[in-house]
Amino acid sequence: MKFRMGVGLSPPGRVGPQWSLEGRGIPGPQGLAHSVSVSHLLRPGCSQGVCSKQMLVVPLHYNESYSQPVYKPYLTVCNGRRICSTYRTTYRVAWREVRREVPQTHVVCCQGWKKRHPGALTCDEAICAKPCLNRGVCVRPEQCECAPGWGGKHCHVDVDECRTGVTLCSHHCINTAGSFTCRCPRGLVLGPDGRTCTEGTLEPPTGASVLSVAVREAEHERVLRREIRELRARLERLEHWAGQAGAWVRAVLPMPPEELQPEKVAELWGRSDRIESLSDQVLLLEERLGACELL
Repeated sequence: MKFRMGVGLSPPGRVGPQWSLEGRGIPGPQGLAHSVSVSHLLRPGCSQGVCSKQMLVVPLHYNESYSQPVYKPYLTVCNGRRICSTYRTTYRVAWREVRREVPQTHVVCCQGWKKRHPGALTCDEAICAKPCLNRGVCVRPEQCECAPGWGGKHCHVDVDECRTGVTLCSHHCINTAGSFTCRCPRGLVLGPDGRTCTEGTLEPPTGASVLSVAVREAEHERVLRREIRELRARLERLEHWAGQAGAWVRAVLPMPPEELQPEKVAELWGRSDRIESLSDQVLLLEERLGACELL
């Protein structure tokens, strides 16, 4: 199987290489298959969830374009009105075959660990078959670290703080989901700490305090409405841009995007890279032509 893709960066003096990966084995860039050979295997260990690191040598075989000088002889009049033979130098786009090997590091994760992304060199994300609930975090394979107020293997059990043997409230402790609350008997009020009951009566809310709460709630609602309008406007712009991009892709491609195969995508990519290479060569020749006209 053979694929071709365009490479964005080129060495100095080269126009954009066209390369292909041949063979089969470990999946390569953009899902292409290529053969590899293991040149070095590190001593197995479980550092950061990594059991082994392999240094893979990936053989690359590609054709690259470059500027080839062409010397064209011609006759001219020299000093003394003699006929002299000289030459001028022009350039053309030529292709050459390149074979080289690229080293790559391949990481194998220990059981119960995984990479945060496919190209990562560490396996620092633990795997829990069942998710950790109620804001719990999977910190080790099949082990959850629960938020305060929750317990159990998957943080699904509500801890009854009122039955832990620790005095949390001065009078009545009421268990709630993930927490607790304190209540006072008739004639006592809950203090500022939310746990201690003191003598006194609740002060009825004044008109000023009620008005202050109403003003704050109205301001909060106004801010929320403005944020909703801004988000809707951004969503409409994104949908508009997505529609334009889809129309542009359908206009450029020779077939609907859903019918494109990987081989066709690679071929179209290669065509665009060759067009860009030729355009760079034309620009180079135009610059040289302008320099000649100034002489």
